[in-house]
Amino acid sequence: MVIGLSMFIIFLVLLGIGFPVSFSMAIATIVALFMGGYATEVISLTIVEGIKGYTLLAIPLFILAGNLMNTSGITQRIFDFCTALLGHIRGGLAQVNIFASVIFAGISGTAVGDQAGLGAVELKAMVDKGYRKPFSAALTLASSVIGAIIPPSVPLIVYAYLAEVSVEKLFMAGIIPGLIIALTLAVYVHFGVTKGTITAPPPAPFELKTLGKTFKDGFFALLAPAVILGGMLGGVVTPTEAGLIAVIYSLICAAIYKEFTWASLKEGFISSIHSTALIMFLIGVGSAMGWIISAEQLPVLLSDFLLDVTENKFFMLLIINILLLFLGSIMEGIPIKLIMIPILLPIIDSLGIDRIHFGIVMCYNLLIGMATPPVGLGLYVMSRVGKIPFESIVKSIIPFYIPLIIALVLITYFPQLSLWLPSLLSSQ
Repeated sequence: MVIGLSMFIIFLVLLGIGFPVSFSMAIATIVALFMGGYATEVISLTIVEGIKGYTLLAIPLFILAGNLMNTSGITQRIFDFCTALLGHIRGGLAQVNIFASVIFAGISGTAVGDQAGLGAVELKAMVDKGYRKPFSAALTLASSVIGAIIPPSVPLIVYAYLAEVSVEKLFMAGIIPGLIIALTLAVYVHFGVTKGTITAPPPAPFELKTLGKTFKDGFFALLAPAVILGGMLGGVVTPTEAGLIAVIYSLICAAIYKEFTWASLKEGFISSIHSTALIMFLIGVGSAMGWIISAEQLPVLLSDFLLDVTENKFFMLLIINILLLFLGSIMEGIPIKLIMIPILLPIIDSLGIDRIHFGIVMCYNLLIGMATPPVGLGLYVMSRVGKIPFESIVKSIIPFYIPLIIALVLITYFPQLSLWLPSLLSSQ
């Protein structure tokens, strides 16, 4: 136990003095190996084993597909269609922001991909129409959370791999919770505009001709989620094969929309390589850290401690939610999953909490952390994309915690919202 705790202390100290998360994890793990007298070969073996899983092949494919689609004309066409469909209602462009994120969620696989691609389009359009820039950035950040809950989803793939659950079932489990997040945000915006707490410009008149034109122009873009998810959720292809289909389809769309360039292709591949390398290194090092966590029996010790506090699964979920929200505000999501999943799984298993349901709860929790200072990655991305002071975004995002937390409560305490669609898959 002392070795395990020492590893965490070293990890936190290194983080505190500015080391990257991946190097902090690696150094802390190596020190713990020496302290415990374990063979030093453990870290190299566990890193290699940690990234060998076939499931993980889906990650670089979905990341590449999202990057290519951001440069293939799909993003703008999705937004134009949503604007023609919803732009005529009060606060319409804010609602478009949310609805477009729902559609783009079936393509991007990551919240950051939503922010960097669709987010730039949404932010410019909202500011041009008269919305305040900080509010527009905050709403874009809040709605981007949907992108990593509705499948395909890189965070869900990572959880499925670590928790040894079906990616297909976890993907299906994310659909209804993703729509609930969108609904809570939409209701919040509606009441804010109605009461005047959100300043919105006059809505544009509805034009059926414009709707038809944007649907025609964006047909292949709007079809992308169905193409990517249809075969996977129907059991025809695996998530990895669906990732390959997504890459091919993005290239086809780029050719159809005549926005294919070698420069954009090169940029998409380079960005995908960087993201994939970081994620895979984190998973590999996290596997080594997880090995020490298990060897030192930390999951058993923490499980016994928490179960001594309460054996009520609802109260336990509250404790875990608070813990994850706190961790999400100071660390990135993947390292938290790598550290906490081996510790938390024995607890949820002993209380009869379904691993699929818990996966949605955990991933969504950590996505809220992405929008929470001081370390929230999404805050920095939107600050860079929108060229807005960090402090302005932090101030504007605070009201959006209300709908986000309401959605978290619903997803946490009504497990059938997550489990109903996977149960249909099991019954087939």
